[in-house]
Amino acid sequence: ASGKLMFHGPAQEALGYFASAGYHCEPYNNPADFFLDVINGDSSAVLLNREDPEGEARETEEPSQRDLSLLEKLAEFYGNSTFFRETKAELDQLSGAQKSKKSIAFKEITYVSSFFHQLKWISKRSFKNLLGNPQASIAQIIITAILGLVIGAIFYDLKMDSAGIQNRAGVLFFLTTNQCFSSVSAVELFVVEKKLFI
Repeated sequence: ASGKLMFHGPAQEALGYFASAGYHCEPYNNPADFFLDVINGDSSAVLLNREDPEGEARETEEPSQRDLSLLEKLAEFYGNSTFFRETKAELDQLSGAQKSKKSIAFKEITYVSSFFHQLKWISKRSFKNLLGNPQASIAQIIITAILGLVIGAIFYDLKMDSAGIQNRAGVLFFLTTNQCFSSVSAVELFVVEKKLFI
């Protein structure tokens, strides 16, 4: 939309707004796709608006010029709408209060249950999952122990020279990467409890 605002308001009023601009959404057409089609000039409503009274489309203009005039028309229509005036009034009120250094009371985000209450129940759930499926945890502990022994044997008794410093940096990088990839196992939780997240 070339950075121009075409609509800003309640989602349930968007179809009515575009209809008042002369672009009617066809039945069974996804409104979001319809809005994008109108803004991009691909909609059948846009094609109908381009036709002359005899029913023949005006193709004398270049497509980029047509799209530009459509964008300007929609941006101007929004600039004259009540949605624009209401939004501008609200923004002016907020910026005026900020300039006069009046404190605007923002809603504090509060939760019904405290952080420690949530932590307690999530820890209980994780512990029950651990007891319900101990093979995964035991395997992870064994792999970590073996990996620790192998890395310890490889990097044991490093010299205090430039090569030793580089080797220490390498082992730190390897351990950090290993810790990052070991947390990928938490993805299983989302797979198992997918119904809760969708």
